[in-house]
Amino acid sequence: MKLQENFEGVLDGHFESLLSNEQLPVPGLVVLARRGQCTYQKAFGFSDLNSGKEMQTDAMFRMFSMTKVLTSFVALRLYEEGLFDFEDPVGKYIASFDRSWDIVIDSKDGPDSLDYTSFLTGQCSKLNFKRQKSLQPMLIKHLMSESTGIEYELFSEYDSFLGGGICNRNAGLVANGIRQKINSDVYKSTNILGADLTLEQFVDTIGTAGVLTCEPGEFSYGHGATVLGRVIEILYEKSRGRSRKFSEIMSELLFEPLGMQDATFFLADGDSRISRIPTLYGAKLMPGGTSVEIAVEQECYPSVIHNITNQTAHYEGPRSYESGDTGSIMTVSDYAKFYDLLLNYGVTNNGERLLSVEGIRTLCKGRFRDLRLNTQLALAFGVGGEFSPFAKSFNFGWATSHSDECSIGGYATSDHSDMSNWGGYALTQGFFYLDQKSYMLVCPQLMLTTPGAFAFGQALIRDQSMAVFHNVWA
Repeated sequence: MKLQENFEGVLDGHFESLLSNEQLPVPGLVVLARRGQCTYQKAFGFSDLNSGKEMQTDAMFRMFSMTKVLTSFVALRLYEEGLFDFEDPVGKYIASFDRSWDIVIDSKDGPDSLDYTSFLTGQCSKLNFKRQKSLQPMLIKHLMSESTGIEYELFSEYDSFLGGGICNRNAGLVANGIRQKINSDVYKSTNILGADLTLEQFVDTIGTAGVLTCEPGEFSYGHGATVLGRVIEILYEKSRGRSRKFSEIMSELLFEPLGMQDATFFLADGDSRISRIPTLYGAKLMPGGTSVEIAVEQECYPSVIHNITNQTAHYEGPRSYESGDTGSIMTVSDYAKFYDLLLNYGVTNNGERLLSVEGIRTLCKGRFRDLRLNTQLALAFGVGGEFSPFAKSFNFGWATSHSDECSIGGYATSDHSDMSNWGGYALTQGFFYLDQKSYMLVCPQLMLTTPGAFAFGQALIRDQSMAVFHNVWA
């Protein structure tokens, strides 16, 4: 397996074209691709447009939701120690989750309401809703497959902004608003990692609020991996007899064995790596909706929106909320070491086995069969299983293919060679092919939470880059 002889010129041409794209000009990015023994790694554009600082391959990227699969990997290490089962109730491990849950449902005549200020428009509206008791337990597998009902508010925001088609409900706004009444710092798309809360406090706020957007088992992309990170903390303490923070466990069980030297969650004052973090940009959607204006992220929201911390949360502020959903920051080369471990079926370059062959195939090819996928949000994400144009669903922190009949019962996995993939809030993208011994990482820093990036980013950076990569395979 290799790349075509002209692969470098083709890839150069594509990624250089992203910098001047008419719909969404990308300020800068780093790319690392590998197929067999062929490797491609380059930086394009600028780390900071204002100063003219060029992007470098050792830039520190906010990986955001590409953290999720790393969290699932660490959880599988503990699974292989016999510390939990996929079917275990989450409340078995987290006391605040050992409860009945309410599902919040849009209702014009609902008995409850709350005021919500949109971070996209700055307008305040009253959201009416009713509550319905959940009938399904929340299980560990729901954390791994983002089917807990603990959904980000972003999708309801964009439904209102764009007129529907993403999740077609306000439940994400309502549930998040109820949690913010308990602690106003708990979560905002403009303050993803800046909460002055520990992971335990963050997760217990979710449990205390007791509200979901849907029954567990339905794809509801959000905080599942954050809750999984708290489960990992509890399992680690129970099995080792000592307490460690989630970031420390991640370092011990993944970052350190792989030599991911720059990988971390937060940086202390004065850390030299801070200077390598690119400026975080966004895109304002211009009148007519066909063009954008690139600006620093903070300038892409209405002036009434405050506490916008996504640029600085990794190196300023409390630095205490360690999210298994969105929290990691590292170089592209460090993240590639994780993919290399998967290609080597769980064995490090030093010969240490971190996960069994079965565990690697489960992570990359596994599928939970009993999820409810024929929903608007799953279809919008392209993870609606047989209901999507290309059958795949979200399992173990990323999307895995359905081109076989693989189901998970312990470790039942597939043998096909299709792609596992996922991206992050800053439009970072990872494409991984276990059997084809290939992968590609594409890392800009352009926030998907801003209107122009939301409108055009995935089709441009994810879909076009994926197609170009496939076209240079030999």
